[in-house]
Amino acid sequence: MARGIDVDTRGLVVPGSCSGAIDVLLDGQRVWSFNPDRDGRAGSEDTREVAWPKALVQHLEGVADVELVDHVSRDVLHTQTVRFGRGEGRVGVVDAEGNPLAVDKGGRLQRDFSNTEDSARDEIMDALEKVMHDLTVECGLDTYLMYGCLLGAIRDGHMIGHDSDADVAYLSAHTHPFDIIRECTAAIRRMKALGWKVVKMSGANFKVWVPLPDGRRCGIDVFGSFHIGDRFYVTGSLTGPLDRSALLPFGTVTLEGREITAPARPEEVLAFTYGPHWRVPDPAFHFDHDPVDVARMDAWFRGPRRRLRFWHDFYKSPDATRVPTEPSSFAHWTQQRLVTAGRGDGTVLDAGAGTGRDTAYFAGQGHRVVALDFSTLGMRQTKKLREDAAGRVTVRSMNFEDLRSVLVTGTRFAHRGGVREVYARGLLDTLGPVGRDNFWRFASMVQRRGGETFLEFRTPQSRQEPKHFGVHLREYVDPDLVAREVAAYGGTVVHRETGRGLAPLGTENPHIARIVVRWTP
Repeated sequence: MARGIDVDTRGLVVPGSCSGAIDVLLDGQRVWSFNPDRDGRAGSEDTREVAWPKALVQHLEGVADVELVDHVSRDVLHTQTVRFGRGEGRVGVVDAEGNPLAVDKGGRLQRDFSNTEDSARDEIMDALEKVMHDLTVECGLDTYLMYGCLLGAIRDGHMIGHDSDADVAYLSAHTHPFDIIRECTAAIRRMKALGWKVVKMSGANFKVWVPLPDGRRCGIDVFGSFHIGDRFYVTGSLTGPLDRSALLPFGTVTLEGREITAPARPEEVLAFTYGPHWRVPDPAFHFDHDPVDVARMDAWFRGPRRRLRFWHDFYKSPDATRVPTEPSSFAHWTQQRLVTAGRGDGTVLDAGAGTGRDTAYFAGQGHRVVALDFSTLGMRQTKKLREDAAGRVTVRSMNFEDLRSVLVTGTRFAHRGGVREVYARGLLDTLGPVGRDNFWRFASMVQRRGGETFLEFRTPQSRQEPKHFGVHLREYVDPDLVAREVAAYGGTVVHRETGRGLAPLGTENPHIARIVVRWTP
């Protein structure tokens, strides 16, 4: 046992002499691993203070026997019974089906491979081999094992227990970012045509989702890799000197009893990826990429992902069930204005659709509705409402912080015939100055044939007030600033009102602005 360790509802305190990966077990279940040097901050009297991960906090209610275990030696460093919150039962970090969860390297709760049945592992390996086959044969990519899968294969021939997805990469023949993006885009289209569920992560990597027999799904991450100049790059933001001879000609490694394509010198690739101590297991490992390298890869391949993770986590959390399913008062107000103008059943672009409750309402009024949002997870809550609506609904992922996304989507709508309305309730609350510029550009493009842009957002008068959902990442935009920005893009404000009572939510009654913009004379 190590002295000087304490655990409470705020986090953990360990002596400064503690180092390396430490597993945290609650009632015998590993729920998290941390490295005091990397994840803690200096405390008093040569200690390190480590806070509980945000993803774990919502599960910490009740009593648990806490163990801290050295991940490599398996020595038990500390045991302590802790009461979290006011709960009387035992703490449970499980999913809806009761399966154990642990915090992964990205800070999310996942069901890892150590809690995966052998049958599911076989399914994952079957899918991994099929994905690599299709990437190689159908997409023409030089595909090989990478990241955690390669690491597990070289260490002991098995998938890493604390990992939760599979990783492969392909070696691009191109040396210019534009050509690399074209190559990746073509591969995504081909994989979708083959029936795979594919999610684009950037211009040079994507994820393939595979359903498993136990009811969950496993992600197979496909990373683009390439040489530009004298440097080797792998998405996300891994870069440095690595000769092509370390990769080609490909060899094989054994993973879960199967021979899988791998780099020519896998040990050299792993040292390039994880550093010289890659052989030492470290479930608390985090990449510490140079910000310059991250910025370069962002500029080449990634549209801004500002707040995407926040919204993904929100829509997966219990808070999402507190979002009303009935239409907002602004949706009713907008529909009445459209009816009065004789446009009560046209096309509506619901920008920043969220859970889609207003999307479903407009479709129910006979509109053809396109729901646009960077995160479409929230739309699951209103799937039945949208299916039962009289009008047609299309859900499309769109990032208003990304100029490329705005121009591509905006151009498509601009070149289609007909008039369309743009409806944006709560969208300006989530966009920064660049995002607002992109939105004005988008709205002015798609409404060249007419229609109006309907805006509702919180004003700065609501900044310090208690919120229904607590702390949220919000912008509080001055209506005068909005009017100036609209005018700069050639729009005209045809209606403006502010006040309270326009969008009450629970006990919250925020100060709201409603603005209607017209982009044509």
